[in-house]
Amino acid sequence: MRIQVTSAALLLLLGLLATIGFGLCARPVDGAVAARECFGPDAPPFGLEFVEATRLPTQDVLVRFARPAGAPGPLREPIEATFLAYQSPAALAVAMRIATDEMGQPTNRLKEWERDPSFEWRSTRKKDELAWGGWRTTFLIERSFKQGGGWQDTARVDLSQSGQARGLFVRWAPEIPADEAQLKTLLAAVPLAPPATSSPTSPTSSGD
Repeated sequence: MRIQVTSAALLLLLGLLATIGFGLCARPVDGAVAARECFGPDAPPFGLEFVEATRLPTQDVLVRFARPAGAPGPLREPIEATFLAYQSPAALAVAMRIATDEMGQPTNRLKEWERDPSFEWRSTRKKDELAWGGWRTTFLIERSFKQGGGWQDTARVDLSQSGQARGLFVRWAPEIPADEAQLKTLLAAVPLAPPATSSPTSPTSSGD
């Protein structure tokens, strides 16, 4: 009987801890505030609309904008923009790495995939610096090749400032190439701290 009571008490304690832990992980994010932090008071470009603001179990904060299905506008424009505020700069560093194979070399399985698209793989199309307005930062464009055929481009941009690791992830429709000019237009709508208070790494003032 003692073992049963102890087990029941232990289960109750674990359940309470799980409930508390879930509550901490699921702390709400004010969507209106989060949206303004991403694009200021104006509407995002390309017909993007606020979709969600979520605090992930890692405590990173995700804010996503997307173009509504069937919305008017050129099909070649971005269809989704997601901001991620990371708790750890290391997590953003991982997101900004180029795609590599098991040998640590950039992946290139295009001919194999074209013969038999029975697997998924990713390829970094470009990693460089991107300048817009008075800013400059690191970005990369990754192409995801789908199982069964088709691909989709995503641009990743390092928007870290003042010690806050922050990334922007922009997606285009399937088989529409990422467009750097459109990416700059999107970035021009993102409010950033003045260069004097920005991180010395990225984004930084380009002096343009």
